[in-house]
Amino acid sequence: MSNHTDRRRVRYADEEVTQGQMSDLRQEDVIGIFCADIHLTIQAPVWRSAEPDWMAAQARPLKELTDLQYKFKCPVFCAGDIFDTAKSLPEIINFAADNMPPDIFAIPGQHDLPEHQMEQIHKSAFQSLVNIGTISPAVEDESNRMGFSHYNITAFPFGSKLEKAKKTDDFEVAIVHEYKWIEGFSFPGAPVASKIDPDKPIFFDGDKYYGYDLIVYGDNHKGFQTKIGDTIIFNCGTLMRRKSDEINYKPQVGLLTKDFEMIPYYLDTSKDKHLETKTNEPEKNLDMSQIIKELRKLGKSKLDFADAVEMYIKAGKANERVNELLLKAMKENK
Repeated sequence: MSNHTDRRRVRYADEEVTQGQMSDLRQEDVIGIFCADIHLTIQAPVWRSAEPDWMAAQARPLKELTDLQYKFKCPVFCAGDIFDTAKSLPEIINFAADNMPPDIFAIPGQHDLPEHQMEQIHKSAFQSLVNIGTISPAVEDESNRMGFSHYNITAFPFGSKLEKAKKTDDFEVAIVHEYKWIEGFSFPGAPVASKIDPDKPIFFDGDKYYGYDLIVYGDNHKGFQTKIGDTIIFNCGTLMRRKSDEINYKPQVGLLTKDFEMIPYYLDTSKDKHLETKTNEPEKNLDMSQIIKELRKLGKSKLDFADAVEMYIKAGKANERVNELLLKAMKENK
């Protein structure tokens, strides 16, 4: 591991490491693990509210990530958004301290920054994790670069723009928190300016995109991998499924091999619990009067609308089509 490891406590050392589809890789084959967009929360998103224990559900992918690190004895890098909100409560900060991999370097995403401003990071849960030694910022000096035995890392937190790499003989890696997309991996109407464009030579340094051998992106929750020139582009995607439109999504992390290949490792979602919806039913005229009647029973309750709708769904008072429309309307932005 990196030279930062000595100030960390190593967990799961006596537990059996999950081998899964990576059983053919040896310890020395992987030299770095990359993830992003964990979005830790105390309360489950609406679609995942079927989980009997949301904290345990969030711990599962973090445990799998830690097991990978223990197997390969290499650092983990997070390309932003550890928390869903910058001013997270002590409960979820303590949870992160107990469940994050022991040797992890991270950059803040916009969700980690109060008002999305780097100048406010001292007020953030992200900084709390740095202060207690749970994570290390992926910067070693003002150049935002870190040197490892096999490669160099240059960090670009949210709000900073990707700059061309310094020319070295080493394998150069950039970790960036910025929304980037390619065809088939974006939200509808994604800005054209955010599309990765292989046809603009201004972005190239020789045959390398921005001069890097590997660029790892966070922010776009739809993970993908592509290659532009001689540069590997790996967008991590979200570490766990949170929304109904992610029901068929496979959360992934990236394994960087000693041969400088990036291998997607797909996390186990077999234990995930979520509200069931159906999208193949024909449209029906819906009577919303019963929903309105039930919501009026709240009176001056402090429950917000999302909580009320969640209770309504859990109580089984709506059919599948109503559930689907209500979930869509709320957009899981609880």
